[in-house]
Amino acid sequence: MKKICTAAMVLGMTTLAPWTAAQQVELKADLDPLLNFQAIWTTPAEKFEQIYVPRTEGGQEQPPQFEWLDASRSRARFSRQMFVDAKTELSLFGGVVKAEEAVVEFTNGRASRATVSIYNRGDSGPISIKDFEGLFRRTGQEIGGILKVAPKRQLTAGASALKTVTWAWTTPAGLALLEHNDFQPGPGGPQGKPEFLRLKLAAPDQADWSMGRISMGVQRMAVQKNVVKEPEGDVFISGVPMVDQGAKGYCVAASCQRLFEYMRIPCDQHELAQLLNADADRGVNALVMQKSLTRLNGRFGTTFRPIVDPTNYYSGRSRRVSFKRFESELVEQVGKGTPLLWALELGMKDEVPPLPAGGQVSGGHMRMIIGYNSAKNQVIFTDSWGAGHERKYMNILDAYEVTLGLYTMMPRGF
Repeated sequence: MKKICTAAMVLGMTTLAPWTAAQQVELKADLDPLLNFQAIWTTPAEKFEQIYVPRTEGGQEQPPQFEWLDASRSRARFSRQMFVDAKTELSLFGGVVKAEEAVVEFTNGRASRATVSIYNRGDSGPISIKDFEGLFRRTGQEIGGILKVAPKRQLTAGASALKTVTWAWTTPAGLALLEHNDFQPGPGGPQGKPEFLRLKLAAPDQADWSMGRISMGVQRMAVQKNVVKEPEGDVFISGVPMVDQGAKGYCVAASCQRLFEYMRIPCDQHELAQLLNADADRGVNALVMQKSLTRLNGRFGTTFRPIVDPTNYYSGRSRRVSFKRFESELVEQVGKGTPLLWALELGMKDEVPPLPAGGQVSGGHMRMIIGYNSAKNQVIFTDSWGAGHERKYMNILDAYEVTLGLYTMMPRGF
């Protein structure tokens, strides 16, 4: 789970909710500007902060509406559950439709794509098929009314975690996709249940692989160019997108989404959570993690390889994987530009910066190893907890000691 932050803390209040009448604030964000294609796709990060109020550390004068997911301001995240003691109301179409989350991506300093999670079972809870279908129709009607074009059914190109139903609205100013998991019964099979409903938006020149367009996928030479070597000794992989798992136990799903997006494989942590049998509160048990991850191979056309297997990591008092192999594999994979999925036990060893107070400080967790520093004997890793967690450090021997599992998952033939 991520660092716990309360609205009272951010707004400089002295007590937690419930607040007194004098302390009450209204947390809400109207997402309709994201549907103004003529304006949004020319919006730089600085102007975006004039449209919406960013969250800052410590007290701030206006209630925050979104948070930057990384220091470079390449992704902005709106969340109904940005705080543990207050909900933020996210709305579309003049308040007709509520949303759970929205992520706006910036390319070359300007807004380029956005994904709005209108419903996902992890955040929203279960919904009846009748209510879900009503929400789907209402959303589609509103989009069509704004964009003034008729939708077309779109077949998703390339690999996909789940079979989806996708409708596309295409205009000269941009593209909109409305997607949900296909929960209709197959031949002789039982009816499924709604898992997610999301709205994807893109500028005309940014409707890439993430919008279902045909893509050759990432190439080995391309990811090798992401390896950065700094004078101080840090060797790390740049360009790994940040995904914030929120307060859910979706560390595995969020880490996989980050890895797949890095490899230009479209996915979503809510889809992945279903495939991985992830529980929004408890996450994924490390002992079944490997079995769950192997399920993704058939869905994405990837090759999954355990370097450290949690089912046989220990044999009596002997380790099945030596420290030498752990270190050599890490150096080799980072040199190729391929991040590693890293399952570990939190709180047993020191790390820099320290684990955030109020957040998860113990128990099983999944991160990504993205680098090393041989001169300082350090592993460089990243957490799916948003800004401030892009690049972190731990002694490499300590990292070896707390490891429960270490994996590669690459496109086949990569």
